[in-house]
Amino acid sequence: MINSSRALLVLLVATGVASTIYWTGQNTRFSIYDKVQTQKAININQPPIKSSVSALGTLEPVGEVHILAGPVTQMGGAPRIKSISVKEGEKVKQNQVLVTFDNSPQITAERARINANIVSKKAEIAILQSQTKRFELLTKTGSFPIADLEEKRARLAGFESQLQELLGALQTSDERLLSDTVIRAPISGVVLKINSRVGERAQESGVIEIGDTTYMQAVIQVDESDISVIRIGQPVIVRSENGAFSESLRGSVRSIGLKVAAKQKLGTDPALASDADQRVIDVKVRLDRESSYKTRQLTGVKVLAIITVP
Repeated sequence: MINSSRALLVLLVATGVASTIYWTGQNTRFSIYDKVQTQKAININQPPIKSSVSALGTLEPVGEVHILAGPVTQMGGAPRIKSISVKEGEKVKQNQVLVTFDNSPQITAERARINANIVSKKAEIAILQSQTKRFELLTKTGSFPIADLEEKRARLAGFESQLQELLGALQTSDERLLSDTVIRAPISGVVLKINSRVGERAQESGVIEIGDTTYMQAVIQVDESDISVIRIGQPVIVRSENGAFSESLRGSVRSIGLKVAAKQKLGTDPALASDADQRVIDVKVRLDRESSYKTRQLTGVKVLAIITVP
């Protein structure tokens, strides 16, 4: 009887252990299965990690592009262009004359008229000064009324004020001869674009554009969904969109804009074509010195930039 009870107890213990092992294995298997399925779901929902970001843009000088306008006449018009002494792509030095206008004779004639009035006014003042001094002596002896003397003095002060106005007008005329009859280069740089021709009146958009092309940059439009992976200093390969140059250029991300805007149509590639709903941020890519030299005369050229991201 005792042996039978012991055998039954051993059997029950063995059965319990086996059951525990079985269900533990089942739970482990289900736990691993659940983890695998969860990871698959996470992988499906997460976008693939990018190794590069592509964006379209245009080339421009790193420095400011100076758009030089023509002068405006006193009547609100614009003189005609007499000559243009430079060509697009030509290097210029600071203060060099680029364009001359046909208004020089009018300003010169105006200056001559003002100068003649100055000479005349100085002569009138000299005569009136001499009279005033004589009348001052006569007034002291009672031979000339004080009221009349004061009138002479007031007239003399008025003439002197008129002389100062004429001298100011002469200075303005001299300044106009230097500035309103020509366009001079404000910096040393390269002529990027000429917007007007000889014989035409100055365009509102400016007669000529110049810039310092020592260093060039690509201003590219990066999709807002990609901007989170863009960092200052990331290496960039720049290629021509329309075959303006054959080599790949090199540069790095110089600045990242802070404003989101609608994408402009810049390229012909359907994959990168403009979308009415697409939003982009301007990113500036500074080219290295060698690449800048190769593109110094290609301001405005459309490019494709490929940014390497970690």
